[in-house]
Amino acid sequence: MLHLHRKKLVSLFDQSIPSVIFLQSGKIGYKYNTDTELPFRQESNFIYLTGVTEPDFACAIDVQTGEYTLFSPQRDTQYAVWHGYITPQETYKKQYEPDVIAFDSDIETYLKKKNPKVVYCLTDAQAAFIQNLGYQANSESLIPALTDCRVNKSEWELEKMRMANKITSEAHSLVMREAKAGMKEYHIKGMFESVGFPYNVYEQAYNGIYAAGKNAAILHYQGRESELKAGELFLVDAGMEYQGYAGDITRTFPVSARFTDAQAGLYQACLNAHNACIKAVKPGVKMEDLHLMAALLILEGLREMGLVKGDVDELMDANIFALFFPHGLGHMLGLDTHDVGGYKKGVERIDRPGIRFLRARRELEPGMVVTIEPGVYLIPALLQPAFDDFKYKKYLVKERILPIMDIGGIRIEDNIIATENGYENLSSVPKTIEEIEHERS
Repeated sequence: MLHLHRKKLVSLFDQSIPSVIFLQSGKIGYKYNTDTELPFRQESNFIYLTGVTEPDFACAIDVQTGEYTLFSPQRDTQYAVWHGYITPQETYKKQYEPDVIAFDSDIETYLKKKNPKVVYCLTDAQAAFIQNLGYQANSESLIPALTDCRVNKSEWELEKMRMANKITSEAHSLVMREAKAGMKEYHIKGMFESVGFPYNVYEQAYNGIYAAGKNAAILHYQGRESELKAGELFLVDAGMEYQGYAGDITRTFPVSARFTDAQAGLYQACLNAHNACIKAVKPGVKMEDLHLMAALLILEGLREMGLVKGDVDELMDANIFALFFPHGLGHMLGLDTHDVGGYKKGVERIDRPGIRFLRARRELEPGMVVTIEPGVYLIPALLQPAFDDFKYKKYLVKERILPIMDIGGIRIEDNIIATENGYENLSSVPKTIEEIEHERS
């Protein structure tokens, strides 16, 4: 299937000009000024084109012929001593199916044979390497072309994302069942990540968020020490990475067996927005329109609870939603958690509270994978000033909001494929109030 990725990329370049697409893989990094190796994760574009997950490789694609050459590192004895067996090139050729396999020391010879007028490179550093060999390098065109390729997932990629979601969903379901008052946030993190081990999955797609109580009002909370307490909510935003592809799911549930009335009201407002936006996913729908749909439904829920007052359209015009829902609805998902392609060239962010942080602003197309993740938060840094701001205070029912400020925040997130006729939800974790309370009882 990877040959189709390469074919798709080559089609975006002028095939009448002798040229080469050249990428170098990631290299092992080290912890500050020590010789301690950091965990290696391959550069995403290199995975997309080659499937290679080891460091120190390179590849080249002849734009005119489509010929794909993989350059493997020429390992020495010391490598074998410290890191393990040296893989024969025949094994790499069978595993990754390049048209030609060569050593990285053969790159100059390869270029002399091809004599390209231009070499398209991934980074300025790679372009400098090519220029030092005497060839013209272009480090501006390849990233936009790869972005155009990666934004619509192939079926090969979707199968990996289904698996990432399967494992991620199992992990979320486990912690939803097993989390208990008295545990620390780091206990839940360990429980979540352990689910990947039987699948030989050890990498997290991103630093997960495990937020107890009011910590859930911190959007990218990274603490680990707080204790889960009865009567509070617990938010888990975490995902597994399967063969480079990310799962990204969020669930919020009560530490006790039941939601309180106020927690249930906020949760249902968020869930109504979440479900409506998922149902609206189809080709041609704009992500900003989904965001505004979510914002409107959240405001309706808050008004039903008596936390805000006034006509809903007036509340929308006053951007009251952004005080409770200050982040974007979702983002592209794939080889990176916040995947490429959220903004086409020339498309600017909408300068409006809340929606200015939307990570994807484009019409959905078949094969795109997005997250749908509305949230409802009680954030002191936003609400306290708003209580005294003439633009906002007439819409806020302060005496109803202040007593529930410690609830923190609620976010619900699923991973959605836009299909030809609608959508496919990759995530399968309980999310209605009834389902969650059943899991918690």
